Amino acid sequence: MLFLQVVERKGFTSAGEALGIPKSRLSRRVTLLEARLGTRLLQRSSRRLSLTDAGQALYAHCQVMLKEAEAGIAAVQQRSTRPMGKVRLSLPVGLSEMIAGTLLPRFLQCFPDVQVVVQATNRSVDLIAEQVDVVVRGVGTALRLDTSSLVQACVCTVPWSLVCSPAYLAKIGPLTSLGDLEQADLLLYTPNDEGDTELRLIDDQGVVHTLPMPVRLQSDNLGVLRQAARSDLGLCGLPSYLCAQDLASGQLVSVLPGWRPMAGHLVVLFPSRRGLAPAARALVDFLKTELPMLMTSEAPRPRAAPLQPKG
Repeated sequence: MLFLQVVERKGFTSAGEALGIPKSRLSRRVTLLEARLGTRLLQRSSRRLSLTDAGQALYAHCQVMLKEAEAGIAAVQQRSTRPMGKVRLSLPVGLSEMIAGTLLPRFLQCFPDVQVVVQATNRSVDLIAEQVDVVVRGVGTALRLDTSSLVQACVCTVPWSLVCSPAYLAKIGPLTSLGDLEQADLLLYTPNDEGDTELRLIDDQGVVHTLPMPVRLQSDNLGVLRQAARSDLGLCGLPSYLCAQDLASGQLVSVLPGWRPMAGHLVVLFPSRRGLAPAARALVDFLKTELPMLMTSEAPRPRAAPLQPKG
């Protein structure tokens, strides 16, 4: 760049004044460049400065180099103000199809210069090591993610229901109290490789009750448990967004509606507020606005199991 300025300004003095550096330092730098290349680039005299053949060849490349550097700087400056480029988004498996099918098309229409890469997984994600920009996760009564180096924003509360199929309910009889659950098979959700084998239910006052139950099926995939419940295999807790259609159609029914299997919350996590790319910031803001409305629209009043007298 210094060599280019000397050539275009036709001398060390004018180039030094334009760059704000002493003429002697500029001359020294060009001399070092010539020594590194092993050839003279400039013919100097007291009256004029001219290019050698080697200098002419280098000058042509320097012009291209400077234009590319200026274009790169302009591109970065543009990215710092306008959402554009790639955003890596990690979603839980149970939410991925819903968000990809409803929210992401609207987001991409709003920001046509942004590309989104979706990772659907229930495992813990190292945002820095895996170069993930934004993570959406559901958390229960205790946060089970390492958020020490992350920014966490709670998006909304997700209602959960204890559900089973009508056929399974008819098989085991009415469930009207916690004691009745001892006869039921449990389809247990265990996120993040947890080893719990007990059902936890939360009452209206927020008190957690732990119930030992026989576990028929255990998984970190809510979709697997939903299908198992629909197949008459047992009782499970599901978030409203996943079982709303089944409850509305009667394929599943809610049991013990005064008890919740989890105090669910959706959170958005990202590495840092400072330096967050505009595209990632736009996605975070979009999810914080749109996810609560999506959760509300996917949560109709569940169909409760009919109360039947025992015997």
